[in-house]
Amino acid sequence: MIHVIGSNKGGCSKTTTAINLAVGLAMRGKDIVLVDADMQLSASRWNAEREASGLKPLITLIQKTGNISQTLRSLDEKYEHVIVDVAGRNSRELITACTVAHQLIAPHQSSQLDLDTMMELQEQLISVRDLNPDLKAFCYQSIATTNPLLAGTERKEFLEFVSEFDQLVPLESKSCFRKVYRDVMAEGKSVLETDNEKAKVEVWALIDEVFK
Repeated sequence: MIHVIGSNKGGCSKTTTAINLAVGLAMRGKDIVLVDADMQLSASRWNAEREASGLKPLITLIQKTGNISQTLRSLDEKYEHVIVDVAGRNSRELITACTVAHQLIAPHQSSQLDLDTMMELQEQLISVRDLNPDLKAFCYQSIATTNPLLAGTERKEFLEFVSEFDQLVPLESKSCFRKVYRDVMAEGKSVLETDNEKAKVEVWALIDEVFK
């Protein structure tokens, strides 16, 4: 299956989500490949650090930009799960990946700048589904507040906004603003390989919901 992690806004944890999904699925014995389709190559640098540190499980990663649809089809024949990390913008990689993907996971913060890009994503999904009508598209709240006094209101407002876009289904799982998500990137790790139980619960919840 091909899973695209993408949206039209940078800084909303797309690469972070992709690498944690890749490690989590690999830890569960799944045969996975991570595709770095972002010219910034953040996932590639993370994986190079992982390999240099000798961390297991090993993650197979390939780099590919431009029209990536044929590459993804080929990888889908060889791997159980293809995780695709695309740039945070309206990119050729995002569009061509979605034409062949089984599902899109679109991380968004609960900020007006992030949420405003949903209108563009909605129009893209309408067009893409002319070619790929079975594409599932999920909206994933990322970098959510950990303040218990604000979390409920933030979540309610997020869900209300997403409900205006019928091409997207909001996920029950979410990720919060936690320093550990940034720290592990430089070490080639996933938060699943740390002792931060709250972050680990968030990642496993996403995997259980999307890959059930």
